[in-house]
Amino acid sequence: MPSTEAVQYYQQALKAGQREYKNCVHRGLNPNIQALGAEKLQLSQVKLGVMEVPIYLVVGSTEEARCNSFSPGFYPLMATDSEFATKWTNLCTAQLSEGIHDAVKCYEYLGRFYVQEGNKRVSVLKSMGSATVQADVIRLMPARADDITTQIYMEFLEFFRHSRCWGVHFSDLGGYAKLQAALGFAKDEDWPEDFRKKFKARYFSFRSSFYRLGGGSLGLTAGDALLRWLEFYPAQDFLSSIGEGDYRKTLTAIWKELCVHGSPAPIAVSLAPAEGEEKKSVMSALLGTKKRLKVAFLFQGTPQTSGWAAAHDRGREYLEETLGDAVSVQRFYDVSPQEADGVIGEAVAGGAELIFTTSVSLIDATLRVAVKYPKVRFMNCSIDQPYVNVKAYYCRVYEGKFITGAIAGAMSRGSRIGYVGSYPILGVPASINAFALGAALTNPEAVIDLRWHCLPGDYMGEFRRQGLQIVSDRDYISEQPDGAQGLARLEPDGELVQLASPSWHWGEFYVRIVREMLRDPKTIPLAEDSSCAINYWWGMNSGVVDLRFSPDLPEGVRSLAEILRQGIRAGTIQPFQRFIRDQGGNVVNDGSRNLTMEEILKMDWLCDRVDGRLPAFDELLPVARPTVRRLGVDRESIPPEEERDK
Repeated sequence: MPSTEAVQYYQQALKAGQREYKNCVHRGLNPNIQALGAEKLQLSQVKLGVMEVPIYLVVGSTEEARCNSFSPGFYPLMATDSEFATKWTNLCTAQLSEGIHDAVKCYEYLGRFYVQEGNKRVSVLKSMGSATVQADVIRLMPARADDITTQIYMEFLEFFRHSRCWGVHFSDLGGYAKLQAALGFAKDEDWPEDFRKKFKARYFSFRSSFYRLGGGSLGLTAGDALLRWLEFYPAQDFLSSIGEGDYRKTLTAIWKELCVHGSPAPIAVSLAPAEGEEKKSVMSALLGTKKRLKVAFLFQGTPQTSGWAAAHDRGREYLEETLGDAVSVQRFYDVSPQEADGVIGEAVAGGAELIFTTSVSLIDATLRVAVKYPKVRFMNCSIDQPYVNVKAYYCRVYEGKFITGAIAGAMSRGSRIGYVGSYPILGVPASINAFALGAALTNPEAVIDLRWHCLPGDYMGEFRRQGLQIVSDRDYISEQPDGAQGLARLEPDGELVQLASPSWHWGEFYVRIVREMLRDPKTIPLAEDSSCAINYWWGMNSGVVDLRFSPDLPEGVRSLAEILRQGIRAGTIQPFQRFIRDQGGNVVNDGSRNLTMEEILKMDWLCDRVDGRLPAFDELLPVARPTVRRLGVDRESIPPEEERDK
């Protein structure tokens, strides 16, 4: 005899089912649970045995006739005087008195469960708020296919083998490996039993918080959201959180980041200063305000030990010299990624309203601190970073490389020209290809002999033995003498005679950004005011990147370079608006258009005039790997770094 309480549960569940049914009909959706389909039962089967599975993953039945008895959430739809209702309330009475102990029988297909025996038991447990159900599971193995759903599922199977964890789903390939690494496990390492239990409990709370905040409308899975969350908070915070309140608080803090992550166009790229801004004088930019902006700079090295740090520090000096009392600057040198969180916090405590972290290795710490201080503006020197809390900035070096390539072609007495690339990161293939196209402009037979700083070897010795006269090495980025030569003539005795080099003037960028902040802070929006991430990728028309010529450069060649420089600044010359064929012989551009900024930035191919290739990650010297992991042209295919090895 069903209890009165059980009857009340059925009545409540029936109302919930009827509401869900009507809502689905109104929206044109299937108003019942899903049917597995008889053809699926012909697939290869693997018995997994009895286990606890999340009840929200139980989505259907193996028999289509039974599907009409339930709404999509497994709430009942049959009348209260039906035989179905009587059986349902009897099961509910058993659950209330001693619990339902018999495992349901079901099939798992692509991470979802379809009940063979026990549909009403699932419905009772679901209606009574149970988070899991005991199930005797048989896995149906899908045929291997190229579709993204099947590929992601195959990655899930490997993850499940180590974690025994259901319910974590991702929208893209690679998510499971990233999660495994973020939690501190090697890719083939099993999770201890106590860790499994803790993760399952925490993930259930995290998932509930995500969807209650409206995560279902973002185009992300809860697994996607967790990976994003782990970019801002340490894994230990995830495991030590005590309930949904903790997750709601931290998810709310990064909600704009999640919105952007799910957006089809997450990044807006600023290619030049705002139109007309470069014509404003310092006085007009500051007119009507006595505000003094507090700015902080963090450098991973020092001006004495790093040309990169020296270039940015010179930019900092230029900012102070140009804006005078309108700006107050804090500076922090030799900041390691491990101590950066504390140093950035110190800058905020010192009143900094705008903080520049000048190397990509500091971006993780910048992200972590930025979510704690949403009223402070943060910028990191990198590119293609989809974060609203931290703006990225860099410059279009390929424009200068196109011109130095033209100089190299004009100066070389043979067809082969040496080129030493830095790292295989975003923007570098564009620089190599632009150099090659520039060389072809003045030397139709030019071939670029490509070597890499990030690989072992004596590349200059090789160039000398081959008899190459013109080589392109590291760009001249600062006054600090660190051996950088840019484009140079290689003498038989090994001496390098500098000819020209792209030169970087970060002060131009810093002055323009700070002026805009002083004029109207909203021009550099806070995360709460942002609809997308902002990346600044300025070129020669902004003055942030230019050319440096040596007195040894012949006057005629310099005149040609000046013509090209003025054309690029004016926009009448575009390095990639010409016929281009890649190394495989494919026509990339027939010359009728310019490549888009997205195509240029994310170039992962080399043109047919380049003799060489992009090195693989496992070939790189250790010093190059952190940067390539973050900015590499093939970063999505690089195996994730384990959290405990950082």
